[in-house]
Amino acid sequence: EHELQAKDELKQCEMMVKEKEIEQRSHLLAVKNTSIEKLTDQVKKLQQHNMQPHLLSPQYQLSWSPCADLPEALEFPHSIIIGDVVFINTLTDSRLIHQYSINDNEWSTLPRSMVVAFGLGQLSGKLITVGGGERKRPVGNVYQFNEESQQWEESPIPPMPTPRRKACVITH
Repeated sequence: EHELQAKDELKQCEMMVKEKEIEQRSHLLAVKNTSIEKLTDQVKKLQQHNMQPHLLSPQYQLSWSPCADLPEALEFPHSIIIGDVVFINTLTDSRLIHQYSINDNEWSTLPRSMVVAFGLGQLSGKLITVGGGERKRPVGNVYQFNEESQQWEESPIPPMPTPRRKACVITH
């Protein structure tokens, strides 16, 4: 009976997490290998301190697992995830970008980028490169990858006012 009550309390907590706006102060609770009683106690303690629990179900438990080997070793790798694809390049003088399909566990290589030592980002779901260099000269250009034509093209984003090599790009 106590276990059923704890399960009901857990379901109520899950509903609260889904229905309420997540507060700034929060805590992540992992369900895997945690007893209902312990989890219920953790939720109550968090609520006493005005903290909103985030419940992580077992299928979303974070863990490391093997995947296909990267086609080459990379120095100073930089990556971004768009959908279920990981794009990775190096901040050295390479024009290569490798893409990894999470669903297929396979690597492939995109056509060479327009510049070297660029930052990776995404805009509206499209892969973009920002900055970089041509013949050891920094540039501020932004290019986007056209999946249909499998070509790089100039992005509608104007160039950066100050050219940069090895740019760190943050997009959402």
